[in-house]
Amino acid sequence: MQKILATAALGGLLLLGACNSRQSVIDGMSPSASSSSVGTAPIPASLLISVLADPPAVFGGTPATGRILLSFPAPAGGVSVAVSSSSSATNVPPAVVVPAGSDSTTFNIATQPVTTDVSVDIVARASNRDVQGTLGVWAKVPPFVATWVDPGNGQRTTVGRVTRNGQWRANCYGSDISIFAGESSNLYFLDFAAPDGHPMIPGTYDNAQTGFGPAHSPDRPSLQITTPGYSACSAPSKSRFVVSEADLVADSLGTVRRFSLTFEQQCGAVSLRGELSIVSVAPGITSGDRCIR
Repeated sequence: MQKILATAALGGLLLLGACNSRQSVIDGMSPSASSSSVGTAPIPASLLISVLADPPAVFGGTPATGRILLSFPAPAGGVSVAVSSSSSATNVPPAVVVPAGSDSTTFNIATQPVTTDVSVDIVARASNRDVQGTLGVWAKVPPFVATWVDPGNGQRTTVGRVTRNGQWRANCYGSDISIFAGESSNLYFLDFAAPDGHPMIPGTYDNAQTGFGPAHSPDRPSLQITTPGYSACSAPSKSRFVVSEADLVADSLGTVRRFSLTFEQQCGAVSLRGELSIVSVAPGITSGDRCIR
């Protein structure tokens, strides 16, 4: 019994010693703590952790947003962060301030049109610490399709693209333009249709339905999309496309000579926007219906 009590007492002394040792380390780390203070935790340093561009790639001439993240909320007076970029294809502010009490801030990234794709380094510096992010600035060289999918949960935008080096197929049949594009792991199945019996011409097509809805209205346009990060939506709250160019041929192949547009769709919290431009791509399998012109 005495041996047990002695062991327990020794354990208690060891535990007390460990606690006192940990507290002395904390007190030593705190620049404002005196040697007699007990239980005073240090104020953690607000270190620069990362800088990100969202979306991670855009067409030249389209803005992006930079986001700076600190390890802890900024102290009184905030944290000043110097910002720079590696290319004249982008323009960033020389400095931004993370406000007191916040662990992040955002800034605007302006981009310029480019003739070839550019990868731009975005650099942030604070307290002799540098962090770096990357923004892709894309050239518009047809044929191309690109999409940006915002998951609506605060996560980063998903970006996908197929360039002229990918595989392309396009057909016009009836009022419908059907397009397939694929490059690497990016696969696109796109279907745009004017109201039944109407030709696809330049203009705005609002309130577009999908092929997965409960009922098809012949008086409404259609927009059906499957892209990286986004599956076909049965009941979008917003669905529209804007055609800027439509040079279509009413031949047996449903030849699409030129077709350019932007499109957007909202499915629950997830929002999609995209841009497409094609020039003389190969036809796919036709339905037999001639393109309405």
